[in-house]
Amino acid sequence: MKGKYKAAIALVLVLVLLPLTLLLTLTHWVPTLAGIWLPVGTRISLQESPRLTRSALLIPDLRYLVGDCEIARVTDARLSHPSRWRLHIGQLEINSACLSKLPASDPAPGSPRTLAEWQSMLPYSWLTIDNLRLSPWEKWQGRLVMSLTPAQQDIGFAGKELSLQARLRGQALTVSQFSARLTDDQPPVKLVGTFHLPLVPDGLPVDGQMQGTFEFPQTAEWIDAELEWQHNRGQLLVTRGVR
Repeated sequence: MKGKYKAAIALVLVLVLLPLTLLLTLTHWVPTLAGIWLPVGTRISLQESPRLTRSALLIPDLRYLVGDCEIARVTDARLSHPSRWRLHIGQLEINSACLSKLPASDPAPGSPRTLAEWQSMLPYSWLTIDNLRLSPWEKWQGRLVMSLTPAQQDIGFAGKELSLQARLRGQALTVSQFSARLTDDQPPVKLVGTFHLPLVPDGLPVDGQMQGTFEFPQTAEWIDAELEWQHNRGQLLVTRGVR
């Protein structure tokens, strides 16, 4: 009888200690496990162990590397599920110089190709990145907010030099607000428009309509441009005025 009690106690200890051990050693086994699915020559690195709370998974720091080149670094990530998945990231830094070092590979059999196939894989989720930085274009850094479902994807970006509000439903993309300051001494370029994206997202929109405003403070002039096109044909209307 005593042997059965000892076996039961040992089993309880294993059930308690095993998850605790796995949690405390996440920085060692998670990168190895992830390497099974990552492209050859790439890896992830955790500087600190993730923490599991009652309501969220906290990841203080995560790096994605190809060789010794750091492609991306995630800081202060929080994953929760209030009513749908919510990923909140304090900062995401992307080094575009490392992208060319990624190994070339053929698409896996059955992998999504069309825009609809990619959209169907999206979970009902929210994504917030308080500061998104893309090197060497740090000038365009800002806050990214996305609301994702298979049927509709909303995106908002707010930065000092760049801002955007857009919605994608199927192949229909609506840009309700876009503003970009191309040079420090010029007002921002402003655009709005609707676009029909190709079935396979590997090229320019099939057709669309876009309006833009360009201001020239040195001469107090402005230009409104309207572009409409379908396949390889279209028209551009330009209106010039003075404030």
